[in-house]
Amino acid sequence: MRRRAGALTVTAAVLCLSSGCGVPPSGVVEVGEPATGMTLSKAVYFLDAESSLHAVARPGISDTNPVAAAVRELLAGPTPTESEYLTTALPPDLPQPEITVGTATILLRFPTGTPRLTPAALHQLTCTTALTTHPNRPRPAPPSGAAAPQPTPPTIHITIPNTPPQPLPTPDTCP
Repeated sequence: MRRRAGALTVTAAVLCLSSGCGVPPSGVVEVGEPATGMTLSKAVYFLDAESSLHAVARPGISDTNPVAAAVRELLAGPTPTESEYLTTALPPDLPQPEITVGTATILLRFPTGTPRLTPAALHQLTCTTALTTHPNRPRPAPPSGAAAPQPTPPTIHITIPNTPPQPLPTPDTCP
């Protein structure tokens, strides 16, 4: 008896799918503007298994001091769930840097005793900082009918006392 009920259920499902189950077709349904909310600027960059950068949402990043909040979130590392597929190149007890945000440059100054950072760690810091500031950069008004110019990413400097200067990735290399 069970086999027959299973066969009938499968047959009914096939008939329903092939006939559309009596649901009439509809035209295009307008739903309005796309949803808005969290911007990509509230995110940090971690590394996947191939050491590629991936932005991860951090809605708790404050709007009052977004660069410091984003760097603090980055230094905290991936959440336990994110740790299953993402990692960080930043040392576990890396101190929060002093951060100075200018109109065209951002300086992250780490305290004395900070270890030399790997290129991947510098890339995480640079891209997180650029992502936090780049979308909000002031844009000149375009002439009527012209496309809006793309904002210029900030120049980011990362300094570590008693460490020779290292080449830094530019925000243009961020995904």
